[in-house]
Amino acid sequence: MSPTVGVIGLGPMGGNIAGNLLGNGFAVAGFDIRPERMEALADAGLMAAGSSAEVAQRADILATSLPNIEALEDVMDGVLQQPGSGQILIECSTLTVEQKVFAHGRLETAGMRFLDSPISGTPSMLAKMMASIYVSGDEDAYEESVPVLEGFTATNFYVGEVGNASRMKFLANYLVHVHTTAAAECMVLGQKAGLDPQMIHRVLTKGAGGSKMLDIRGAMMAASDYREGGGTMFDVYEKDAAIITEFAASMRSPIDLYVSSRQKFNSAIALGLNHLDTSAVCKAIETAVGIDRELVE
Repeated sequence: MSPTVGVIGLGPMGGNIAGNLLGNGFAVAGFDIRPERMEALADAGLMAAGSSAEVAQRADILATSLPNIEALEDVMDGVLQQPGSGQILIECSTLTVEQKVFAHGRLETAGMRFLDSPISGTPSMLAKMMASIYVSGDEDAYEESVPVLEGFTATNFYVGEVGNASRMKFLANYLVHVHTTAAAECMVLGQKAGLDPQMIHRVLTKGAGGSKMLDIRGAMMAASDYREGGGTMFDVYEKDAAIITEFAASMRSPIDLYVSSRQKFNSAIALGLNHLDTSAVCKAIETAVGIDRELVE
């Protein structure tokens, strides 16, 4: 019998975690501070809860996807009102290593098991079961959680002690941001050369220069339609970019390409495009070179 999974935080990522689990036959209890997010999953079978504490009481395994450490601390306050002995929390947010280690220590002291488990993939990739998840922490807890992980991601990787999964996620996000910028610059260069954006995307995704970001976010660039994923993705980017930059500095490791990419994203924000998906960095680069394609609204 499949475990009941409790998902706390039903935003762009958490909502898809819950939706995928429900679609794969799991019983799911969920909570979000925004009731409309629970209502959106009601028809799929979500058991809406009134608090994170209630979710913890109803679930065998927990998963969290949250915007910051303050939100995670609030959730832990609720969950730890009646901690389940040996209960597993799969923590999917992108936070600093220090914040994940702190959360691990707090839950371990209460007899729970914590898995540092950030997801690599956009919300649309996650919704299509194309995302990957990196997991670090107690290996036995990971093994117990594999059926749940397979219920909402395409691949999962155990990478060792708590903190290692977050380190791996920083590397993944480095590539996501750089590849998105590279795709945008390539799309603009092709247009300057008189090539059709749809053709650029169709042809280049099949060759040696293809990437997940050229495939997925390049499609948005080709259509000049950045609505999917809009509303929060630039906020997520800014948080993640700060974490990556500080992490690299602490390692004394050069990230020249990332610094350049970050400036392009900052230009998109300065142009007021931050209500859209981060692929709108293409629009910012187009504006800089005098290309005025109409945005699909």
